[in-house]
Amino acid sequence: MQPEPTAAAVASLAPLAEINDLALQLMAERAAGEPVGLPSILRESADLWRSFTAPQRIRLASCPFLLVDLGLGGLHAAARSPLEGVRERHADECWFAEESLPRLSYLALTYAWHLARTRRLAARVVLGLADDCAEWLAALTLRQLGECLECSPRFLRPRWVGSPGVWRHLLTATASAEPADFELARLRGMQLLAAAYWPVEPVRWPAPARPR
Repeated sequence: MQPEPTAAAVASLAPLAEINDLALQLMAERAAGEPVGLPSILRESADLWRSFTAPQRIRLASCPFLLVDLGLGGLHAAARSPLEGVRERHADECWFAEESLPRLSYLALTYAWHLARTRRLAARVVLGLADDCAEWLAALTLRQLGECLECSPRFLRPRWVGSPGVWRHLLTATASAEPADFELARLRGMQLLAAAYWPVEPVRWPAPARPR
């Protein structure tokens, strides 16, 4: 007997919160460390990261999208030119507590690959992928995925690394006692992903009829 479509969808998205939770934990640990050299999304909200509680982390982890960017563009280039050692421009910045970064990148990329192969539309929404990127990810063989996993920690980074204000909004809303604040922050995150990967085509209105 096949599972109900809704049940299958819930099951396929269940690991998302676990990956988000681990990413947030590693970001909070990094923000609690030496302030020198902190990336702006951690430095400018250091007060919020350092007061980030476990219940707040679980709440933010429940967002219906991946809070990390897999850097698939860099992975694709590295897979095509492995001998050149293609480097991503954010590779030298320490976004996460480093000791657990390989585990985070392994879980995130493996989950993304499985989701792209089994639920393509969900992968586009949850991972924030364009069509061609989702197709490339889904087409990877197990061996190719393994090659990508080896270099994936170099390309993994938080979502919206160039927008500290987005993260401050998320963290502030997560700590708020008003449910509407958090819902608004979640919706903003979904809109930002949609705007980046699925730009709306301009509406072409029919020309007005000429008077006879």
